[in-house]
Amino acid sequence: MHSDPEPLAPPQLSLLVCTRGRSAQLARLFASLESQSVGDFEVVLVDQNEPGVLDDIVARHRGRLRIDHVRSLPGLSRARNVGLARCRAPLVAFPDDDCWYRPTLVEEVVRLFAQHPEADALMGRTIDAQGRESLGAFLKSDQAIGRRNVWSAGNSNTLFVRRTAAEAVGGFDETLGVGAATPFRSGEETDFLLRILRQDRAVIFRHALTVHHDQVGNQGRHKRASDYARGFGRVLRLHRYGLPYLGLRLARFTASGARALLRGDARTALDKALWAVGTAAGFFAALPGSAGRVPGGAPSWRFRAGVTRGG
Repeated sequence: MHSDPEPLAPPQLSLLVCTRGRSAQLARLFASLESQSVGDFEVVLVDQNEPGVLDDIVARHRGRLRIDHVRSLPGLSRARNVGLARCRAPLVAFPDDDCWYRPTLVEEVVRLFAQHPEADALMGRTIDAQGRESLGAFLKSDQAIGRRNVWSAGNSNTLFVRRTAAEAVGGFDETLGVGAATPFRSGEETDFLLRILRQDRAVIFRHALTVHHDQVGNQGRHKRASDYARGFGRVLRLHRYGLPYLGLRLARFTASGARALLRGDARTALDKALWAVGTAAGFFAALPGSAGRVPGGAPSWRFRAGVTRGG
């Protein structure tokens, strides 16, 4: 009589990848994961494409990577909550499908959490292939993250969190982020971090912790500015930054736009104007069903376990 094979032990790190419409970039990410200096991780791939689109890519890499391929309806925060329900490791990362990892990154993340048992989340920087910062400007030195500096502490590509902390805050707010059924198409990772901080959990920034991501091109930049601004304003409102702080941020956008106009840079000036208008719109907008939400508390939605396996 043959006994059933022993189940694989949980890995140290779960990489939660939500993907839609990026086959070539996803293959690049998978190739970088196959080159990691340690292999004790899993990939939870949440697929929002039409069925079958990623089957060949998953089949090519499944022999060298532990891939849990599941499907989700559209919405980045929704997909992340689907994926969180599948993650088995004590540590979770959120790489975009168009980023890629340095060969030692997984090893470094696991080591950093071991060196900082007080930290429930780590943040770092995104850089392009030439080492230039991409997707924003970041803090210049290692430091603890709080309400004042969270806006320059990184993005979801460089977010690494203990799964217990992600569960404690209830995952991601599905009214925020790309693909949400609201006008608030950004801010989900900052909201997530702020809810972790509201529970008196420690989040730290490490300047040397980097993930590769290409620079964002100019195509669609004005729509992106408008969408992101509304999400930013909404997060300010949800976490009670108050009218004085809103006024300060609007003044900064206005001043930056004015300086751009003086330089003859009309494109940047329009971006800053859209950020100012969108931030105010997001801050003052009413969202049905959100009146009872307490910033820092667990949201009414939870991880979604009722998904189908893909691939």
